[in-house]
Amino acid sequence: MQKHLHDILLQISRSPAVDNGEMTASNRVILDSITQGLAIDRASVWLLSTDKSQIDCTYLVDGKLHQATPNMTLARRDFPRYLAALDEERNIVANDAHTHPHTSEFSTGYLQPLGICSMLDTPIRHHGVMVGIICIEHRQAKQWQTDEIVFAGFLADIYGRALSASERMKYQFELEKLNSDLEHIIYERTQELTQSIEQLQQTQHRLIEVEKMASLGRLVAGIAHEINTPLGVAVTASSHAQATLTELEKLFESKQLTRQLFMQHGHIITYSIAMVNANLLRAVDLVNSFKQTAGARNDQKAEWLVLHQFIPQVLLSVQSLLQEHHVEIILNVPDELQVQSFSSPLAIILTRLIENACQHAFTTQSERKIEIRANQNTYNWQLEVADNGRGMSNDELALAFEPFFTTRRSQGAKGLGLTLVFNLVSHLLQGEISLRNSDTGCIISLTCPRQLITT
Repeated sequence: MQKHLHDILLQISRSPAVDNGEMTASNRVILDSITQGLAIDRASVWLLSTDKSQIDCTYLVDGKLHQATPNMTLARRDFPRYLAALDEERNIVANDAHTHPHTSEFSTGYLQPLGICSMLDTPIRHHGVMVGIICIEHRQAKQWQTDEIVFAGFLADIYGRALSASERMKYQFELEKLNSDLEHIIYERTQELTQSIEQLQQTQHRLIEVEKMASLGRLVAGIAHEINTPLGVAVTASSHAQATLTELEKLFESKQLTRQLFMQHGHIITYSIAMVNANLLRAVDLVNSFKQTAGARNDQKAEWLVLHQFIPQVLLSVQSLLQEHHVEIILNVPDELQVQSFSSPLAIILTRLIENACQHAFTTQSERKIEIRANQNTYNWQLEVADNGRGMSNDELALAFEPFFTTRRSQGAKGLGLTLVFNLVSHLLQGEISLRNSDTGCIISLTCPRQLITT
């Protein structure tokens, strides 16, 4: 290949317009190089339609004239021999375009009006497929040399490289736009989710406040109901004693008081005072229960407890209760299980759970058993108190930890035992408590951290 053609190819191959996919600039630089390097009059780029039924001119250089997207189209139905020749994807070398079998059909309508004598068409390939041609035309008779045909072929390949770069840039732009749209969508969705979460948190807060107020209302109503009975009886008994004393004073002043009347009125007053004292003591006992149920105190001191040793010591305090109800305790606790907890509250919890099981779980069972089992993992330890009693109904399970809920109120139960246990576990032991039925009875589970968070 002639040196000046080789230099032109080297210069174009380094052109940034080609690798940046700038098609207008690539068209200009490639076609200018052809007209200058081959000293010809016209050069143009033609691209095939998708169905190859026609070929359209996308850029034309004619001397000093540069025309982008000129309005020129060649249809297969009008120029069948030429389009059929292009289907072979080979160079069309027409030294005399008027007589060449592939281009002669252009003679009257195209070649003669433009004064074109010679043509050289070389295929443009993209991804290995012919997509168009570079058409080189000259207004004088010309014998196309091999170097010139090879030179045109190299430039057609460079044009295919520009098409690939343009396609890549297009995909990159679409990808960036897609990413931008996706980021915008994600941002909008995030904003929506954030708003939804905030609304849910507000709703949750309102529900918690509503439930707190409802629980407070039930608690106040329960306290009022429980205290009202002994205080009402005490007030009635006190009023009766006062009325009896007033009547006794009147009898004394009217000198109608006899020994028998004095004795009768004295017995009434004594009995009324006894009722007042008994019911006031009942009210004091209730108040103490309320104070105990209120939960943990801050003066408790945590310590490390070996449950296998600690639990049997607690069981000694309820031995008489177990004997009274004929209940057998089964202890299933690993010897090495050591936890950080509060000894006194934990003893109260175990005692209340055993008392609750003895008083409520068993009806007609002949073999009454309570199993206490414990285990641990990396962060938590779990204690279960399981009985083989009657189990609990769904309503009882739902209300078990509610203040003043009891199924034995007629027998003097206050309904504060499991509420006390719940508060101690939740607040002081920093754990969770749950209640469920099993195939053989009821199970209360405590889950607490192995090491407490202390401040």
